[in-house]
Amino acid sequence: MIFDFRMVPPIRYYMDPEQVKKELPNSYLKGYLGKYEEVELFTQLTVDHLIQGMDAGGVEKAVMQAEWAIGNYRKQNDAVYEIVHTHPERFVAGYLCINPLADDDMATVVENEVKERGFKGVNIQPWAYRVRCNDKRFYPVYEKCLELNIPVTIHCSINFTVNRTIDYGRPLYLDEVACDFPDLKIIANHGGWPWVTEMVAVAWKHPNVYIEIGAVSPKYIGTPGTGWEPLMVYGNSLLQDRVLFATDNMLPHRRCVEEIKALPLKPDVKTKWLGLNALKLLEMTP
Repeated sequence: MIFDFRMVPPIRYYMDPEQVKKELPNSYLKGYLGKYEEVELFTQLTVDHLIQGMDAGGVEKAVMQAEWAIGNYRKQNDAVYEIVHTHPERFVAGYLCINPLADDDMATVVENEVKERGFKGVNIQPWAYRVRCNDKRFYPVYEKCLELNIPVTIHCSINFTVNRTIDYGRPLYLDEVACDFPDLKIIANHGGWPWVTEMVAVAWKHPNVYIEIGAVSPKYIGTPGTGWEPLMVYGNSLLQDRVLFATDNMLPHRRCVEEIKALPLKPDVKTKWLGLNALKLLEMTP
């Protein structure tokens, strides 16, 4: 089974498309878009488009993750809840997002969403809040995730904002979290680039840390000189059981699956990356 561990709700499900067209190109996120035409396409994306893309790539299941960066984080959680409950055969789990800058008790938000609406994980975007993942403001959330036995996914990679440092995504900060919460399932989103060696070291050190490669074209992971060489070496050996395939909706499923299959990995490792590792993490049967 091919499993996408990270897809995100189309923006039209939690913000008005016309508002997005006006605000996004001038916001701190404009580095992600660049052109107005891209905003137009971005606002037109629907869940049906996502499912069509999954079908084209042979992707059977996915985790739908809310990721707060703009708008109301609660509306993003509502969108994930709606999508997962409308298409449970494709989106088998919903992960909620939080905003520690909001006037809410984030640990209580997590507990309520899990117990009342069935969310199965939490997604954290440190760069969006300008708060590193080892900031003690997150610790009550980590403690609650551990108590509820749910994973937490954390952005660990470059960000393309125009007014904040990429340092918020360094895997080194994840090392401290893993030290303090050795039994918490932690997924590092986006593979840690440009600190891939650091990311591999953190995962090698901590058996509860997984590396997810969403929003990255797999062909570059296999291209020498791009900085991904440590993941290709250790992801094909010591860490082969803890690499998770994902797209983040940023690249076509068909392209990503084909590029994973073309990587110089052992055949059984490709099977693990493409879905088996995700199924084991989620305690699902193939």
